Amino acid sequence: MEFRLRIFGLLLWFLPWVTHANDLLDEINTLVFQYPAEASKKITALEKQFASADPENLSNLRLKLLQCELLLQLGDNQAAIHLAKTGEAMASALNAEHVRAYFMSCQADAYASIGKLDIAMPLLDGAISLAKRHQQPQALVMGLRLRAQLDTDNNNFTSAIEDLRLALDACDDIPAQKEHWAWPPKAYVLAAMGNLLFSTGDPLQARVYTESALTLDEAKGKIRHVLLKNLAQIALHLNDPVATEAYLQEARTLLPELSSSLELAISYATIASIEIKRGYPDRAADLLDVALNTFEQQQLQVYAMRARKLKADVAFARNDDHAALALMAEAIDTATKLQLDYELANYQRLLANHFASKQQFQLAFEHLNESFDAAARANIAANNSQIQQFKARLSQRLNDASLEKTSNATRNERHTISGMYMLLIGVVLFPLGMVIWQIKRQLTERQPEMAPQSLQQPQQRLEHAMNQAREAKDSLSLLRIQLTGIRLISQEELQQRLTQRLRQADFIVPLAGDDLLLVLPQTSSRSAEWLSRQLKSDSELFHQAGAVITLVNTHPFDTHETLLDRFNK
Repeated sequence: MEFRLRIFGLLLWFLPWVTHANDLLDEINTLVFQYPAEASKKITALEKQFASADPENLSNLRLKLLQCELLLQLGDNQAAIHLAKTGEAMASALNAEHVRAYFMSCQADAYASIGKLDIAMPLLDGAISLAKRHQQPQALVMGLRLRAQLDTDNNNFTSAIEDLRLALDACDDIPAQKEHWAWPPKAYVLAAMGNLLFSTGDPLQARVYTESALTLDEAKGKIRHVLLKNLAQIALHLNDPVATEAYLQEARTLLPELSSSLELAISYATIASIEIKRGYPDRAADLLDVALNTFEQQQLQVYAMRARKLKADVAFARNDDHAALALMAEAIDTATKLQLDYELANYQRLLANHFASKQQFQLAFEHLNESFDAAARANIAANNSQIQQFKARLSQRLNDASLEKTSNATRNERHTISGMYMLLIGVVLFPLGMVIWQIKRQLTERQPEMAPQSLQQPQQRLEHAMNQAREAKDSLSLLRIQLTGIRLISQEELQQRLTQRLRQADFIVPLAGDDLLLVLPQTSSRSAEWLSRQLKSDSELFHQAGAVITLVNTHPFDTHETLLDRFNK
């Protein structure tokens, strides 16, 4: 009896401590992105507590994951790669397969930062697949945001849009996840959407998303600083000098909150690039000197290369061609050694434009040829990367199918072993089943006549989607397309074109009067409105179809029959 009382007392002491530790880890997860230096101190203190209290291994594993994210924020990519590999091995040893997704994303982020996309993209695909399989929305948002960001940088906008739509929807599921591990702030997901829209030529919507991120409570410290720099670039593109200056001024006031010299150097370089575009090269010069000195001290060749290119821009603006060409030669030499063909193409094109402006057409032609060659190599590398990515996804699907087959075989074996028990239960439940069947048959006979065959399958899918969303308390959005006026394409052709623009899970239900209903499972109203704007911006489809797209408001007690009756009247 005394022994059991001691055990009970230890549990009463230990459980509150673990709860407090988990709350502190949640706090650290946000601090990593806001104030990395403060997060580093708390992680160090928590390491000492864990060492003395010897908590369960999963808490130690989460601490390592947060350390990996911290190293990414501090720019120590090689250390992040090493720690991510160690953490992934620990997760496998502890049979915590779902945790591997987080370490794989951390590792992919580090590899992408040093330009090794051929390694990063397959890692990301595997991490996202694991997150989906083990229902880890935190890992899913982490992987989708990063993959969308990389796809945006490589002009793979279609894939990036889909990933960010899913990431924004999954953000709402993060707090409900039973085990907390690590996740990026929603502000960064909105910022990624802003960057994507800016890259696709929609700076107004990019500004809306980025300003929305700025209003979130988590937009403090480094997060706010990054958002302000993004907004300054967008405002500059929109020819809004007052807003550009305001955003830059606030971003400068937050510079003291950046903890490491590398973070400061990166911010200096970004602000300098904006100042050069604004026509203030002298403001950029001092910032670039500090940034380049930091990059060279820490032997960060890629960052140093980009800083030299910006210093060359300053020299060109001052008409100091000799200094500018020397800096460009250094940048081109680094890009060639590191095989960074995309940046090499930009540098060579810059020199071609410069020599053309000086009427030195032979030199301009030579640099233009070099630019074309580098661009061709970059395109080949991008295509190969996408092919590898596709193969990795295909391989992952085959693995998932194999796991499902194995799982089915295991279930079949268990069913065989427990066959006698099931038979016994069946004998007991058979009379009850007969009663239920009779009631169901009577209810079915009272139901109205089924819809025409051509509409039966979409209606059934709508019913299934509404029931599934209601049971899982998941989001389901509906867009009504009302076809108006003279159309250049038929309803069938419009459906085919719309299907090409939707996800595999989305589908179309024909309505009366040739109208259409787009059914978007697991899609919030915000994402549905964004999709509506994208469809409307498709000038060819919108013009030829002559359509009006509206978001459908459903009632709490709506069924598929009441919904369709309302539209078909």
